[in-house]
Amino acid sequence: MQRKITITIGVVAVVIMAAVAASMLTGGEDKRTTIAQAGSDTLLELMTEMSESFSEAQDDVAVDVTGGGSGVGIKDLIDGNIDVAQASRQMKSTEIAAAEANGIEAVEFSVAIDGIAIVVNAANEVDSLTMEELRGIYNGTITNWNQVGGADQAITAYGRQTTSGTYEFFFETVMHKEDFSQEVSQETGNSAIATKVKNDAGGIGYIGIGYANQATGVSIVLLGADADSEAFLPTDEGAVYSGDYPLSRHLYVYTAGTPDGAVKQWVEYILSDAGQQIVADTGFYKLDADTLAAMKAKL
Repeated sequence: MQRKITITIGVVAVVIMAAVAASMLTGGEDKRTTIAQAGSDTLLELMTEMSESFSEAQDDVAVDVTGGGSGVGIKDLIDGNIDVAQASRQMKSTEIAAAEANGIEAVEFSVAIDGIAIVVNAANEVDSLTMEELRGIYNGTITNWNQVGGADQAITAYGRQTTSGTYEFFFETVMHKEDFSQEVSQETGNSAIATKVKNDAGGIGYIGIGYANQATGVSIVLLGADADSEAFLPTDEGAVYSGDYPLSRHLYVYTAGTPDGAVKQWVEYILSDAGQQIVADTGFYKLDADTLAAMKAKL
């Protein structure tokens, strides 16, 4: 009888010790606050790098970053499914109204500056285009590279899916809200476009400068506002900051109301010296001093 009691007590002791050990192993993880963020594929690599650095700097907050496109992230913010939306375009008035109808005041923060790069296959001899020529390529009125000073080679145009903020920006800025050609191939993500253009002698695409800087097998072309204007590269920092490069833009995150707690910590990090250095390290441009000060004033 005594032997059975001893065995029972021993088993209970082992179970208690295992439970304590498990609690010690998972306790820190349970206490960590996780911020949900989604949206722009252009910002995906940058935000992922930044979230990893942020998590290493402190141990009580983590950021789960996913893509899907700016439109997807903004809708998830409006629906209350995420804490932060990343976007390569500004929210539309209809989206702001939808958020307000759900009791959400979307607060906008610029986080980086981008120059959308026009890339062609590395073997392509065309090194400069105007905005009008670029529009012609994407609306289907220019179909051969010999129409813009290149070889007799059919043009294959690659672009983004309609949920992409980069698609929206290109649609408004280049296309003037006129239809794309039905021949334009819609791709999911900057890397997919770079790969398509690399493998297609007649290919052309538009991608964020952070991705263009890393791409192989493609060339970035000069872009001018019109035939009488100087053409610039998106790698020209001064031209991007001044807006002389025609496809310069800000990149954003949106929060549901003025951020506080963990979300405020995260946005502060994005705007910090460390965060802005990651912006530069991933190939984008840091915010200028005036914009940075205006963003910090929102916190």
